[in-house]
Amino acid sequence: MAIPIPPLISSLFFFSLAILFTIGIAIFISNIGDKTQILSKKVLWLNISITSLSGVSFLLIVFLLFQTDFIQTIQWVYPVSIVINIVIGLSTKLISYRLIKIPEFIDDFKIQPNQTILEVGNLKVAFPIYGGFFRKKIAEVKAVDGISFSLKTGETFGIVGESGCGKSTVARTVLGLIPRKSGEIIFEKQSLGKHFPREIRRKIQMVFQDLEASLNPRMKVVDIISEPLRNLYGITNKKVLRRKVLEVMERVSLKPEHLDRFPHEFSGGQKQRIINARSLIGNPYLIVLDEPTSALDVSVQAKILNILKNLQKSFNYAFIFITHNLAVVSNIADKVAVMYLGDFVEIGKTEEIFTNPHHPYTQALLSARTDFFEDTAKNRIILEGEVPSAINPPSGCKFHPRCFKSTKNNLCTTKTPNYVQLSENHLSLCDK
Repeated sequence: MAIPIPPLISSLFFFSLAILFTIGIAIFISNIGDKTQILSKKVLWLNISITSLSGVSFLLIVFLLFQTDFIQTIQWVYPVSIVINIVIGLSTKLISYRLIKIPEFIDDFKIQPNQTILEVGNLKVAFPIYGGFFRKKIAEVKAVDGISFSLKTGETFGIVGESGCGKSTVARTVLGLIPRKSGEIIFEKQSLGKHFPREIRRKIQMVFQDLEASLNPRMKVVDIISEPLRNLYGITNKKVLRRKVLEVMERVSLKPEHLDRFPHEFSGGQKQRIINARSLIGNPYLIVLDEPTSALDVSVQAKILNILKNLQKSFNYAFIFITHNLAVVSNIADKVAVMYLGDFVEIGKTEEIFTNPHHPYTQALLSARTDFFEDTAKNRIILEGEVPSAINPPSGCKFHPRCFKSTKNNLCTTKTPNYVQLSENHLSLCDK
């Protein structure tokens, strides 16, 4: 024989379900929309609380009035509570958006030159490897192993090295896209934690390596370029967006008629300019360029590099430039770091690195440059063996298994080398 459920308990059950449903709708309404991410967490939770409280208050009043007959009111109580949530939720969001202080763009925007904008100290990044039945951590890939550098406004810092040495990992870590194991990142004298503040997000932008993956094929150029203004600054006025997009398109040599076209209608060089325009539109201080010319013809590369150099002269942007192309680095970079297996093996001014390379790996890298002179080609250094694993790097100097120097000895295999200061701004991770 079934035991009958008291009407009050049934009413309490459906009342609880109604409250959970109301809170869920309040969270959904408060979080939907592009501009939600520019709200602080306190404002977002305040909106959720106000929206939830309005719906729950209505349900509570109805429950107290009807109590045991609450089940019979469900047909009209639920729809009314949903309408209340939507109205109150949208109202609180609109009020929150009105209270946001949107910074004005300065038409004559210019950064003060020669100001230290970025300092990276002893940066380490490792990716764990899991294995076994219980998926325990068994090893880690040491992608970046204790590098340090600094960058000033109006300066370009080039990073070169073989594929897999950790160049892109450095870039993504500086942007906060990859968590770091240890080390410090200081931007504008502010130490950055795991989560970068919104103000920092506005001042650091990145140009990714893959052109096709960086552009949404379903979005027009005006929407692609104006995306940072909508997401980081909360600007939604279409006239303002189009005006700012036209201004930045002119900087990168794109025409006004390109505004309403889709990415598939452009060449590789034009796509690169669209990505550059998107990174520039928010007036950043630091731009990270990850292989920005690797997929382009030589003539197009020259045009893109000239555009970047002219923009840097005009606005004093700071660039981190990552590439395999040594000719590009020598043309655009002020300082160069040569990277091998997660370490900077040599770092210094571009002229000193190219005219007086000290580390054996740097010498081998520079000797591999394309050269039309037969005598230079004969002097190329061919490294033997494979790049060691970043999971279990060699002891001592990481380059010693492939080193070709006659001065190599047992200390190279056992003792970790220290940086040797060759000049004021020239360091080498080789004391031989």
